[in-house]
Amino acid sequence: MIQVVKDILRKIEQTVSHYNMLEHGNRVLVAVSGGPDSVVLLDVLDRLKEVFSLELMVAHFDHSLRPQDDEHETRFVASLAASKNLPFMTQKALSSPAKSGKSLEEEARDWRYAFLDHAKNAHGAHKIALGHTLDDQAETVIMRLLRGSGPTGLSGIPPVRNHHIIRPLIDISRREILDYIARRDLRYITDPSNVEKQHLRNRIRLDLLPELKTYQPRIVEILGQTAGIMRDETQWMETEAERWIAEFVEVIETEKYLVPLKAFGVLAAALQNQVVRQIIKRVQGGLRRISLRHIDAIKSLLEGRPQATLNLPSGVLVEKSYETLLFTKNRDTLEDRENNGFHHILEGLGVFNLEPVSCTVTIEEIKAEEVSPKDSPSPWVACFDADRIEYPLIVRSFLPGDRFVPLGMTGHKKVKDFFMDRKIPFNIRKNLPLLCQGKNPIWVCGLRIDNRFKVHSETKKVVQISLSFPTETLNVFCISHPSG
Repeated sequence: MIQVVKDILRKIEQTVSHYNMLEHGNRVLVAVSGGPDSVVLLDVLDRLKEVFSLELMVAHFDHSLRPQDDEHETRFVASLAASKNLPFMTQKALSSPAKSGKSLEEEARDWRYAFLDHAKNAHGAHKIALGHTLDDQAETVIMRLLRGSGPTGLSGIPPVRNHHIIRPLIDISRREILDYIARRDLRYITDPSNVEKQHLRNRIRLDLLPELKTYQPRIVEILGQTAGIMRDETQWMETEAERWIAEFVEVIETEKYLVPLKAFGVLAAALQNQVVRQIIKRVQGGLRRISLRHIDAIKSLLEGRPQATLNLPSGVLVEKSYETLLFTKNRDTLEDRENNGFHHILEGLGVFNLEPVSCTVTIEEIKAEEVSPKDSPSPWVACFDADRIEYPLIVRSFLPGDRFVPLGMTGHKKVKDFFMDRKIPFNIRKNLPLLCQGKNPIWVCGLRIDNRFKVHSETKKVVQISLSFPTETLNVFCISHPSG
């Protein structure tokens, strides 16, 4: 055997052993797309199957995004499996993805994993083997760094997930993959979408990583090491968080988690983050669409009013009630929001349906010249200087101590005093939404924006935010709007 191939096989065996990926006699479902990484994965496992007494099966998912190319890839993988006398299974996506609010990449990933899980269970496989490499790890770490991820995100792609998803090539670089292919004279298919630069990962692979290599030739290996360090530290922190949850958190009806704020409040910030993450993971089954900003928003409830609610984009509901936080799935079972308050995160431009507030918020960016001072828009539409806006924004209920600079004024005014000056009834005050940047109101919705965020002669771009409510809610907000 050629020495290069021996070295790569030895390295992969070490990875498999280090992470306890395989046990003797395992039945392994190998995910093969037809690209170089998955072709090498299949070839390596086929060569190692005698060592581990493995039974291999090949699975291929057709995303139906490029009909001619997809059919060619399916035939290629089928012939590859046949050449090794391995069982082959495939599934074709029934319709085009990306119709559920998720990105095309997210939707395709979900469908692929659903197929692999189904195939694993249907054929009694113990493991699902994926072809992620060290370069994939480096790209993932950079992507998450650019998005502001913490230690958990910077841990990158886990070598083993949920005990049954394994990545034997995670310590192998793309250069080693190509060396192995050349030495073994393997055939593979090139995916044309890998060079389309509208995808961030492709831009990182094609542009950013080559530039970083001029500063540090070993950048891929170093980012892989960083992911390993972050993973080790995160695992320790997760263990501590699980220990704390077991001791202090009350589990109600298997999917509701009651957190005592007094005990939670004295934890170190990093451990607080992990506790919140672990509870959300239990409630929703994962951490998809949950970022550090959501964790921070939950922790900010500790300093607010005695009762409040926060809806996360993943469908998790967090309710604060005096000395506790309740995490549960959002099934619209809250008490009337006038008793609990409300708190919603707006992550950027777009349309947000806020439940249980029954409010739709639309955030869009327009040119300054499209805004006329003579316009008399609905009181539920406001325009802001885009350069002053920093996301995420928050729509929440009024809190004692809230202050802002009302449009046309230069000094701060308590929102409570502003309400009193306008003779706003108490039942409306506690239900009227405030748009906030950080902790500070920038729009008392339906009434007045903050003067510091107004559109002025130097404004180039405008953020227009509009709120819409059902008729019955608007009837509650029957506020007079005198000039000025």
